[in-house]
Amino acid sequence: MKVKAFQMSSGESYSVLLGEDGMPLPYQNLFVTLHYRNQSKASNTCHRVFEHLCFLEEICQFEKIDLIERCKTGDFLTNIDLENIKKHSKLKVESFREMVARHKSTNVVNIKSKKLETARAKIVVNAEGDISPHTTYNRLTVFAQFIGWLEEELFPSKDSTAEFELKKIRGDKFGTSDEALDWGDWKSLEPVEEMRVLDVVRPDSPENPWKSESLRYRNQLIVNMLFALGCRRGELLKIRVKTDDHPSDIKKRQKDGRYFVMIRSQTDYSDKRRHRPEGKTLGRFVPMDKRLVEMYENYLIHHRPNATGSENIEYLFVTHNHKTQTNAALSMAQVNKIFREISEVVGFRVHPHGTRHTWNDKYSKFADKRIAEGKTTEAKSEADRKKLMGWTDDSKSAQRYSKRHDDKRAMDMALELQEEDSTTINSIVGQYDEDIGQ
Repeated sequence: MKVKAFQMSSGESYSVLLGEDGMPLPYQNLFVTLHYRNQSKASNTCHRVFEHLCFLEEICQFEKIDLIERCKTGDFLTNIDLENIKKHSKLKVESFREMVARHKSTNVVNIKSKKLETARAKIVVNAEGDISPHTTYNRLTVFAQFIGWLEEELFPSKDSTAEFELKKIRGDKFGTSDEALDWGDWKSLEPVEEMRVLDVVRPDSPENPWKSESLRYRNQLIVNMLFALGCRRGELLKIRVKTDDHPSDIKKRQKDGRYFVMIRSQTDYSDKRRHRPEGKTLGRFVPMDKRLVEMYENYLIHHRPNATGSENIEYLFVTHNHKTQTNAALSMAQVNKIFREISEVVGFRVHPHGTRHTWNDKYSKFADKRIAEGKTTEAKSEADRKKLMGWTDDSKSAQRYSKRHDDKRAMDMALELQEEDSTTINSIVGQYDEDIGQ
């Protein structure tokens, strides 16, 4: 099985799930079309759902569950079946496949050699899993919706409870409160780490990993814009320059000379990139300060034109390959590569989406300061966060970032209190012991 991405004649990007024989799997493809594509979900979201359904099929094969046939006959999945699906959903796909391979090897036993212990061997699965609670939650949500839909479509005369039961046991989206204490599980960078990254991507840095001057200035702008705007990687790659067909998405306001970037949410069907960048949140305007504007104008005027064919590309960020007759708009994979190369230099993992987490951490601290100074309120600061991030008013994402900031602040305060208390205790108790000794 595999998920194949393609582009329709209309320009729309989409994917299809193919079986072992190379033919589309009818039920999985119909489900995604009805519940995701026709609901205007992003093509990248549809692709990820197909990947989840592909993994579900692998799980069912391992557990010897013929999902389609059981739904057709009304032999719906039991709670034990659902628990087994949940258990495997906590694993990386690679880890699951390794586990399946080990399981197959233990079933090939030479009885004449009396390897009875090998025959009795059981594969132990890590109950905690090796992916985040968030990923597990999303997988099980797709599994639940698909299985519930299958049961209702293929055997409508029987009440289906699979979606309800599987969602009931899927766990919390962001883990338990104990898991949330693992500060290292977050992708955001500490201030010193952010400064380290920004220092490495300076064009004149001796540690800068790129040889081409144009690449250095382009990548510096990419990294700085992600940290400063808090936008998604796909949103950044959708930023357009001025052409005959449309104005630039980065504009200057005449009355005060301030610059801002228009983060667009609509799909660009003319975009020919294989994995088309798309915005998952609302469109919005985000300001750019003088430092960021200088980087932008420097790249746009002095370095972007060095890429052959860039005058025919509507997007700001382009490839700079001198070996080709024409370059192209930068892809999502190429941005990931930039951050992998940065990670190798700085010695810790840096991810494009981590810049969005980092922005929210900085925003929380800044909001706390303004609230303390009486310049805003908690409600207003969270409303501003939603606007700048492109979240709807009922989005829970802002609450999650706020909670994470509050939790860390409480932990820091508790630790500071303990350390101060320990200093006092050590000075008094130590002195008291000496007094007793005298």
